[in-house]
Amino acid sequence: MATDGDVSAGRRSSGSQLRARFDRLFEQGRDAVLRGSHFIDVPPVPGGRWGMSAVLVPAGPVADRLAEVTAEVAAVSGSGHWPTGVRDAVHLTVRAIEMHRPGLSGADPLVARCAGALARAAAQSTAVRLRLDGLTLTPSGVMTCAYPVDSAADDFADRLGVELGADGWFETSYRRDIWYATLLHFAAEVPDPAGLAAWVRRRRSLDLGAVELDGAELVAFRFDGRQPVRSALAQAPFGGVAVPVTVTSGHGRQVGASSAGWG
Repeated sequence: MATDGDVSAGRRSSGSQLRARFDRLFEQGRDAVLRGSHFIDVPPVPGGRWGMSAVLVPAGPVADRLAEVTAEVAAVSGSGHWPTGVRDAVHLTVRAIEMHRPGLSGADPLVARCAGALARAAAQSTAVRLRLDGLTLTPSGVMTCAYPVDSAADDFADRLGVELGADGWFETSYRRDIWYATLLHFAAEVPDPAGLAAWVRRRRSLDLGAVELDGAELVAFRFDGRQPVRSALAQAPFGGVAVPVTVTSGHGRQVGASSAGWG
């Protein structure tokens, strides 16, 4: 396993290796759903899941398509789940920074340091291109599988780890070896487990298009009563500089994707 200081190691896997990982996730998710032992998410609490994270945010027609598929999977999954594939929530986690802390803003010292690290890593990076190919079940939800077209995504993730230094402690011993966006987080029981598993299986090769991302964000999320939605703390274009974004107290509780479960 590569350390945060080893930029050259990265998440270098072939398409077939990535497909095999997503296939294993499907099997784990199917078994959990059929047994009724799937993870059930709850709104964030201080010190819990959904901490500040660095993410990639799909936009344009691809984001519209993901929102459409999210509505479809929500209809199959039953009520009470979180449709996190909608436009104001969808994201691909690059790295989780910490557990949940309410009320984060750009004035927070850790936020400021992480925004700087994001800017430095992004300045050394090029646009990230991903092919969104198929859905899969996991024990905590339904995700779309993302396949990097080149090394840019992994290179950026590694550079960010280096630039974060000690502030990257939360995932020092955890390496994300797949790219994905979770379209639905389980937050209730699934009334028709076999139906959901079969629905996802038929869409294991669903073509959701290609996306090119020209920057990354440091985010927290607020829970709006239906699902967590993103609040940008800082934005960094690849090859450019960070644009800090102040999050006002009026946004309420701030949360972000964490590595404790699939974000």
